[in-house]
Amino acid sequence: MSNAFDFPGGIHPPERKQRSNQATLIDAPLPGRVTLPLQQHSGQPATPCVAPGDTVKVGSVIAQREGMISSHLHASISGTVREVSTTQIIIDSDGQDEWNRLPSIDWQRAAPNALFERLNESGIVGLGGAGFPTHIKARVVERHTIHTLVINAAECEPYITADDLTLRHYASDVLEGAQIIAKLCGAQHIVIGIEDNKPEAIEALRQAIQKSQPITVELKVISTRYPSGGERQLIKRLLDLNVPSGGLPADVGVLCHNPGTLLAILHAVRDGQPLVSRVVTLTGEAISQPGNRWVRLGTSIKELLEQVGLDHTALHQVIQGGPMMGAPLLTLDTPVTKLTNCLIAATIVELPPAPVESPCIRCGECESVCPVSLLPQQLHWYARANDDAKMERYHLFDCIECGACSYVCPSHIPLVVDYREAKSRIRLQRIETAKAEYAKHRFEFRQARLAREEAEKQARKEARKSQQRRTPTSAVASSEKVDLRGLRIAHAAAKASVKKAEKTLARVAQEDPKQPLDDLEMQLATAQENLKAAESQLAQAKEQQAASAPSQSEESS
Repeated sequence: MSNAFDFPGGIHPPERKQRSNQATLIDAPLPGRVTLPLQQHSGQPATPCVAPGDTVKVGSVIAQREGMISSHLHASISGTVREVSTTQIIIDSDGQDEWNRLPSIDWQRAAPNALFERLNESGIVGLGGAGFPTHIKARVVERHTIHTLVINAAECEPYITADDLTLRHYASDVLEGAQIIAKLCGAQHIVIGIEDNKPEAIEALRQAIQKSQPITVELKVISTRYPSGGERQLIKRLLDLNVPSGGLPADVGVLCHNPGTLLAILHAVRDGQPLVSRVVTLTGEAISQPGNRWVRLGTSIKELLEQVGLDHTALHQVIQGGPMMGAPLLTLDTPVTKLTNCLIAATIVELPPAPVESPCIRCGECESVCPVSLLPQQLHWYARANDDAKMERYHLFDCIECGACSYVCPSHIPLVVDYREAKSRIRLQRIETAKAEYAKHRFEFRQARLAREEAEKQARKEARKSQQRRTPTSAVASSEKVDLRGLRIAHAAAKASVKKAEKTLARVAQEDPKQPLDDLEMQLATAQENLKAAESQLAQAKEQQAASAPSQSEESS
């Protein structure tokens, strides 16, 4: 076992992975109908580009990305479009499973822009749960210097074994997908972080690493502890780097991807296959045939679970995701999406309801297990008191919502629920504040433009008077210099506003995939327009100054 650094806290809940990691990875039956939500990723929902009655093939684009942070959506079966609404597209299968693939790309010889575009048109998002568009994440090199690509194979949450089975069957392909991303982001080092409870996947990786090229790959096996799969926690354990509060892994030169995403990247580049299916763990004591399946996006969860022996009489609840960070489904009449990595059909004995909450006894257990060294007890009190200022002072947004604090709480307080509600409230306040700031910026920019135009008007007037009197135009030149300096200041401010808007948009999209981003994208677009206007005005002022310099020299002589 490789030496590893460490993060504070963490817990050891029952793993319960044995039920689903014993069977081989197989394809789920082709669905007769799929329901494809337009929102399967962070950011803006995709916009439909098909109509009822249209014939589609597997891989046909049925909805296009909308805005900066969004993702294309593709048909996952061949057939006829049955329904198009503002939230979803329904397709009836023709049973033929005909494909519409993109041309294959030799990634080792292809230009980076061709690879960026392929990721964009393939609709790939992070399959670890966040759903952040991969084509946006790959462009991190435009703003950061990346030295290490981390393959996050920890899969630390109980029940989930999708990455484990993916690595057992496709270790070489996952590493090739990692080589593609390393090429795009400029990483010179690839590190795999995997927990020691996946011996078969570890062995498959060791064999694949011997053939991997051109960038060397290092495998680091770490002890099993939840939540080692958190990006910050894994980066600390593997590289002994601390992602700053409020920052991203890219701030310390690291990019993280999970195995499923890297496999999808290779399929898109090498095979021309858009993201139309994913590996899903099907487990829980209310089904008789647990395991992992390749499932077409849009497949009915109810039908999928019934295919693996769902016992409706024993079923208590179905959790999408893991038991720590997942969410119970209110209905089984919902489809598999790009974000569905696990479905747990649990009995009431297996995952009983939480006991009734009782008052906090200040035992400090929550603090001892927090992997980010927060003070969950204080955050809980401030959340219930709506004291947002103190919550931010105590670094609420560093919370990764892992649920470790709720898991050990003897009073059974739903701490993570409190934190989520507080985060949502504060984010909305931030967006409103940002909107006010950009409105102020637009007003100030307009005032500066009007002042510049008035100054130019006065300068032209003075120039005409000077020409009539045949006197030097030093006063005009002086005003132009002052104006040029002001334009440079305005240009620098506009440039800073664009960078701030980009960073805010990326952070919010990664922190909360379900957060509406309409206002932030509008603010970024406005800032970009202001920057273009400032650049144009500055260039014109420089040309005017250059043109006036010879005439001033002639007059002085």
